[in-house]
Amino acid sequence: MANENKNQAPDRGQVLFSWSFSEFPRYERNQSWYVWLAVAVIFLLIYSFFAANFLFGLITLITALIILLFHQTNGKVEFQITEDGILVNQRFYEYKTLKNFYIIYEPPEVKTLYFEPKSIFSPRVPIDLGSQDPVKIREILKQYLAEDLERENEPLSDQTSRLLKL
Repeated sequence: MANENKNQAPDRGQVLFSWSFSEFPRYERNQSWYVWLAVAVIFLLIYSFFAANFLFGLITLITALIILLFHQTNGKVEFQITEDGILVNQRFYEYKTLKNFYIIYEPPEVKTLYFEPKSIFSPRVPIDLGSQDPVKIREILKQYLAEDLERENEPLSDQTSRLLKL
């Protein structure tokens, strides 16, 4: 739900655009997906037993549980574009800490806005566009940040997550 909101955010300038989206994509997983997950986990547990690598077996179990739990929990993320930066939930990123942005828009599957931080220790910030107009968002952001036009595909990690429905 887009708001071209002209409200004032405290110490962050005018709110130019805002919307909310799900924290994680919600994939439909049929029964065969869970069967394949169980087969993979059992295979890795058998391997860890024969390799006498019990720590690997424990990590495999914990990873499988985390994957299943992430599917159960899914919060809402509030996002705002302001005059001074972007606000993702309660985390504020000033434009001076961001290198650039790019939009990967291949509906219906991929509609994502990415922010690349200047720091190599900070992760890329993905924002689900949902039903937002990418042209309007792009025009607003170009006033404050450089656009990376060389990026034409979503990152490999996001492609893999979508392919495996993680």
